[in-house]
Amino acid sequence: MRDLTEKQFIAAMARNGFIKDERLLNGFRHPDLRQPILMTLLIQANGYRGALKSALENLKKAQIGTTEAATD
Repeated sequence: MRDLTEKQFIAAMARNGFIKDERLLNGFRHPDLRQPILMTLLIQANGYRGALKSALENLKKAQIGTTEAATD
C-alpha cells in the first residue's frame, strides 16, 4: 500500500475534524481531545498513513471514553 503525501495527510486530518496547530511542528488539535497530537515522530516511524491511523484511533478512544462517562 502506497503512503500518503503530506498534502493528502493534512486533507485527511481536516476531513476528520483535526485542525493544524501552527504553533507546533506537525501538531494537530481536535475538539474531542484535551491535548494536541504531535505527529512528527509518528510520521517518521510509520509514514503519513500510519500517523493518520494512529490519530484516528486516539480520537475513537477519546470519543468512546466520553460516551461511557456520560452514561455512568
